[in-house]
Amino acid sequence: MGPNVFIPMLEQTGLIHEVGLWVIDQSLKQHKALVKKGFAPLRFSVNLSVAQFRRDDFVDNVLKLLKKHKVEPQYLELEITESLLSKNFADTIEKLTRLNDAGLHIAIDDFGKGYSSLHRLQLVPFNRIKIDKSVVDNITIEPKKVVTAKTIINLAKSLNANITTEGVETKEQAAFMKDLGTDEIQGYYYSRPLPPKDLEDFLKQK
Repeated sequence: MGPNVFIPMLEQTGLIHEVGLWVIDQSLKQHKALVKKGFAPLRFSVNLSVAQFRRDDFVDNVLKLLKKHKVEPQYLELEITESLLSKNFADTIEKLTRLNDAGLHIAIDDFGKGYSSLHRLQLVPFNRIKIDKSVVDNITIEPKKVVTAKTIINLAKSLNANITTEGVETKEQAAFMKDLGTDEIQGYYYSRPLPPKDLEDFLKQK
């Protein structure tokens, strides 16, 4: 079952906040465990749902979890989607500013899938734009997608944000996006999602 199925179910039942905090808690716990085993601290990302983000106590609870696990905030990156910028913008800015001021990283996920106002983007504190998989699919043979990718990359650079390309599945896609100027590549070409033990083995090979 993919997140596109169970996330709406959690939102409908009101469990998204508890489960969302549990995911952050477990991520921080695993991060701390890796560091104790001698691995260099890594930045890790957690996706947020709109309903989870809208809770009045969301920011306070995230900061409490960081304090609980004694993890430096710059190692936690919270991923929001473009849709979060379209409604309750004042609330969005207030929460993102608090998170950013605390030292957390903010990424705008699935960029290129929706529509973002350039004016609003200029007001949002964020560190990274993640180019959506829909832009990457067939990019080596579809000129219009190349134009879209270049536009997003140039936009990110103009806003002093890093660029991650999502959904990369082939060597050709990875090389193509690197040539366009993306900073990081994410996708099945490098690895599918891994349980903690397999992640340790993967990191040992790097």
